[in-house]
Amino acid sequence: MDQPGEPTPVEFHGDIDVALVGDHATVHIHPRPEPAPAPFLAPPRPSELLVGRDELRARIRQALPSGSVALYGLPGVGKTALALDLAYDDDVRATFPDGVLWAGLGSRAGTTDVVRHLALWGEHVGLGPQELTAPDLVGWSEALHRRIGGRRLLLVIDDAWNSDDALALQVGGPGCAQLMTTRFPAVALEFGGAALRVGELVPVEGLRLLQALAPEAVGADPTAAARLVELVGGLPLALNLIGHHLRRAAIDGEASVADALDQLGRAGERLRLARRQAPAAAHPSIPGSLSLSLLAALDVSHDRLTPEARRALLALTAFPAKPNSFPAAAAQAVARAAPELIRALTGTGLVESAGHNRYTMHQVVHDFVRSKDTASTGVAALQGDSLGAAERRMVVVYVGMAGGKGPFGADSAEAGPPDGAEEVGMTSEEFQREFGNVLQALDHAHHHGMHEELLTGVDAAYPRLVHRGLYTVAEPHLRHALHAARVLGDARAEARTLLRLGSVILERGDLREGGRYLDEGMHRAQETDSVGEIVGLLLKLGWSVGMRGDLERARRHFSDALVGSQGVEAVPALQGLGWVAGLQGRHDESAAHLRRGLELAREYGDPPQIAGLLQISGWMRALAGAYAQARELFQECLGLARAERLSTDEVDALHGLGWLAVRRGHHAQARMLLTEGLELAWELDYHEQVPLLVNLGRVLTAQGEYDEAGRLLRQAVEGARAQARPEKLSDALSALARQELADGQYEAADAHVRESLDVAERIAVREVLVEALEAAADLELARGHARGAQEPLLRAMRLERGNAAVIARLRMRLGESHEAEGGHATAAETFRAALAGAERSGQEEIAALCLYGAARAQAALGDREGARRLGTEAVQRLAGLRAARATEARIWLADLA
Repeated sequence: MDQPGEPTPVEFHGDIDVALVGDHATVHIHPRPEPAPAPFLAPPRPSELLVGRDELRARIRQALPSGSVALYGLPGVGKTALALDLAYDDDVRATFPDGVLWAGLGSRAGTTDVVRHLALWGEHVGLGPQELTAPDLVGWSEALHRRIGGRRLLLVIDDAWNSDDALALQVGGPGCAQLMTTRFPAVALEFGGAALRVGELVPVEGLRLLQALAPEAVGADPTAAARLVELVGGLPLALNLIGHHLRRAAIDGEASVADALDQLGRAGERLRLARRQAPAAAHPSIPGSLSLSLLAALDVSHDRLTPEARRALLALTAFPAKPNSFPAAAAQAVARAAPELIRALTGTGLVESAGHNRYTMHQVVHDFVRSKDTASTGVAALQGDSLGAAERRMVVVYVGMAGGKGPFGADSAEAGPPDGAEEVGMTSEEFQREFGNVLQALDHAHHHGMHEELLTGVDAAYPRLVHRGLYTVAEPHLRHALHAARVLGDARAEARTLLRLGSVILERGDLREGGRYLDEGMHRAQETDSVGEIVGLLLKLGWSVGMRGDLERARRHFSDALVGSQGVEAVPALQGLGWVAGLQGRHDESAAHLRRGLELAREYGDPPQIAGLLQISGWMRALAGAYAQARELFQECLGLARAERLSTDEVDALHGLGWLAVRRGHHAQARMLLTEGLELAWELDYHEQVPLLVNLGRVLTAQGEYDEAGRLLRQAVEGARAQARPEKLSDALSALARQELADGQYEAADAHVRESLDVAERIAVREVLVEALEAAADLELARGHARGAQEPLLRAMRLERGNAAVIARLRMRLGESHEAEGGHATAAETFRAALAGAERSGQEEIAALCLYGAARAQAALGDREGARRLGTEAVQRLAGLRAARATEARIWLADLA
């Protein structure tokens, strides 16, 4: 029994606030002691912004109640920033009200450090010395787990480098959540629970982060800023360092933000960017006395590698960086490393698994490894190996793969396949998958003077590149191949490469330069009597001079090529002859050539040739006024092009279908098709951009969007001038003139009509001359010169004899001219004749406008009932088409009533 006057100890349980303890003589009052504040051991919140992590944060919060979550990813990807964001989040702290325990481990952590963290945690949760059964790691872990009991705590283990340390700190009870960050996927998996990869920021999020950090720099040059985001692969640490540097540069008054952006375009400058750390918030693996930089963050991992692993890692930088990936077998051959070593590198986090037995390396890691002194790789220096040797091995591997000599090349001593691997050629799907690696190998071959390998590789890659319409990608490699052919003195290879280079430049729209290469190639081919190259050059020269307006010379080139061709080899010549004949108005001859070519191409099952013939046939049938046949041909071409990934044929088919939609008056559909085609043409840098711009400008003019139409059409005129394509220039000028007329700009329209006519008369291409004459007639009508409009219209109709579709359109214009001069009876007759032709050729808008014209003529002649009937039908058709003149016709009909 307690002695009188001595206080009795009391333990509180439940919601009791005060305890009275004593007897009839003495009473002691015991108020509940103030509870100790919940511990919060997380380091200070960093100043860096957390951008683009909403989805990942939601996934982490969803997984935390299950007990354990491990975040893994590259150094600098923002794992610690995410953990801190959660630790400071009010909702998370409300879920775990008993506090946040934090342990930063790092690369130098050991058992002593782990015990120190456990002791610190024990101190903050009230762990007494008497509760510790043994002062070692196991004793501390068990005692701390017992002391935590049912409390609700968030336990964070930051930057764990091995599973043992992380698991020793896994001491939470059933009410706790345990969050770990690590560079290593294997450590994340060993931790248990959910293992979530923290990826880099996508480009738009990376740019948003940089914008928030350095708005002045990004605003001054958004393109350069976006390029910086790409160069660091969206790595948050890199973007934070870059943003800090740009902000400081602006404060320090650097001559130009552009200079700072240009400086950061160099990998070495980006890697050396550094920022002082706050001691209380220092990175666990980088002492607070050192500045935080990409070099420091990556050096920690690199220093832990064996010399053999460093050599292999350096060799793997022969491959392009992420998003490119490379197969395990190629990695082993290029790095001359065992499979176990390649897999071990993924365990370091410096090389990432891309799935399907493929690997990838982040751009920042790629830059970092290449920046290291090769001599520091130790084993590499002793063995005489180097990055250059790895690059040369990659050339052998991928030139062999592209050339069909097997997936590991022909040099078994340097890059032989692993045991049991079969040597098979590269399929189209394999080329698509290895695309970046093949191009990188070609670059390495050029850099290391491997001329024969370069020519072999370009020979293999060129057909696949042009098959996909990748002309801008092919051009630099062809220039390198031309240099290699000249160094080797291989005249035939030189002629072949000049043919290809000229062809690629033609496809990009530079007819003058492309023609020069083709002329030079013909000279070299004739010197060596290279028949195959001569035929190929004749074909390309035919297209070159034809696109510049010299159709007769083009016809001779195609005819000469046909003489030297047999069987399926004749298809390109027949295609060219059909094109020339169609442009010259000889539609039956054109159809015969193209039909024969298509039969041969189908017989031999050549998809690129079939698609090319389909789209040319579609255009020629369209020029002949056979719109329904043209539509079927374009639709078949589009389906084949998409199935076979024939990008330029896809552009041509979209353009053709859009053009037909314009002629039918389906402007919304035309706009969609033409816009899709134009976007793809821009992506490919394909010469069809100019006519697509012209026809899209026509659609916008018809829809009343004159400003945007004018912008596109002026862009088309500039493009046609730059490409030296007179027929496209004339077409663009006439379309621009008609847009200016619709916008009331008569002087500008007059100048453009005159130039369009001059160009069209000079090249004598019927189609563009008719367009120019029609624009001239529109100009005369706009000025009130009805009689003056009739002369160019009648001339255009004479040129288009036999083309019912174009004749119908021209007759409608002629009817408008008769109406303007008061010849209503003649106008009515002309509108009716135009209506019949428009309906036969499927030109719905032209037909509706003919009805509207006939209604006006009948009203002027006093036949109000007939006018009302025709006008009602016209309004219904125009409204169904959402035509620009639907409102005008509706108002006219209402006034007639």
